[in-house]
Amino acid sequence: MRTTFPGRAAIAALTLTAALGLAACSSSGSGGGDVSDADVAAGIEYARTQLAKYEGDPEFTLEAEPFPMRNIAGKTIFAIPTNSGNPYNVAVDEESKKVAERYGATWIEYTNQGQPAQWATGVEQAVNQRVDLIILSQGIDASLIKPALEKAEAANIPVLLTHTILRGEPLPPDLEDLVDATTDAPLAEANRLTVDWMIDRTEGEGNALIITSNEVPPAKAEVAAMEDEIAQYCPRCEYKIVNVPVAEWATKIQSEVQSALSADPTIDFVLPIYDSMSLYAQSGIKAAGKTGQVEISSVNGTPAVLKIQQDDGIVTMNVGESIPWLAWATMDQAGRLLLGYDPVPNGAQQTPLKLITADNIDETGTPPQPDKGYGTAYVTGYEALWGSSEQP
Repeated sequence: MRTTFPGRAAIAALTLTAALGLAACSSSGSGGGDVSDADVAAGIEYARTQLAKYEGDPEFTLEAEPFPMRNIAGKTIFAIPTNSGNPYNVAVDEESKKVAERYGATWIEYTNQGQPAQWATGVEQAVNQRVDLIILSQGIDASLIKPALEKAEAANIPVLLTHTILRGEPLPPDLEDLVDATTDAPLAEANRLTVDWMIDRTEGEGNALIITSNEVPPAKAEVAAMEDEIAQYCPRCEYKIVNVPVAEWATKIQSEVQSALSADPTIDFVLPIYDSMSLYAQSGIKAAGKTGQVEISSVNGTPAVLKIQQDDGIVTMNVGESIPWLAWATMDQAGRLLLGYDPVPNGAQQTPLKLITADNIDETGTPPQPDKGYGTAYVTGYEALWGSSEQP
């Protein structure tokens, strides 16, 4: 299946194109029609302008009602990550646990392998333990476990869904009575930046393999944003989309990448929508004998992936999200729910993005660490909202 996007005129067709393409295991698209050098140059200039906005350490911009976080002392938080085998999920929860314990709360981490039935069992365990808050962490499709969430609602246990609803998007109507608060995810913006990086690096003539996982709630919208960016600003770019379910990343991504590179030797970029996919994608590039010819750019800033970037350069750019910043944002919403304060509306915690490239990766540590590379504006900002950590 091949779809032609002749520059900006094709934007109206994007929604339908994305829906059709993502219904299958893979799809492809390319620039086409009469594309002028001026259009290509304009796209490159746009991409470089966008990238430049995210080069520095981010500022803390959240404006919200202050509250005494120290009063969560003695409360119990039960956290269910999307998949305990994903280093990004684990890292965010570990940092969240540190903050919770600093303020005297108990953090219970529910280990699972990314299966909805396990998530539901976790919620039921939390209800049986009469915890004070349930956190569905980093990408859980809460619509798949509504019967369990109804039990939490009946037990008057609030539920916080983190980093799953895309920035600016509403909570699905079927979850409005079951989820009490969210933290949003700037993942559409982040994945546009991975495309912008490709546009810059290939001078507007890239050929990308996009790797997605359709069952992750925001994934289709993320890929649609990437297709939109290509359609508008890279009319000579080509791309193919491959879907690999989360549970199969470790067994399928390497072979999918290797096969794609063998079938199309002109592919010069792999764009996984989440950077933990890169752990396996880089193996596919090496197995195909394409080291030094194919680059990866992705999203999240997982330390294990930054280590690959630092060591061998196959990953040339990562749109980083500060893991501690995400954890403090999680705990801001958690504290508000635990203490009866209104959560920040729409989960708009204003968590930022930062480009991690060869120019600044050493700022993240050697090897990279979760708490380095983004500055400390979030610490000052949240402490001002929360007050003293001294427990009452």
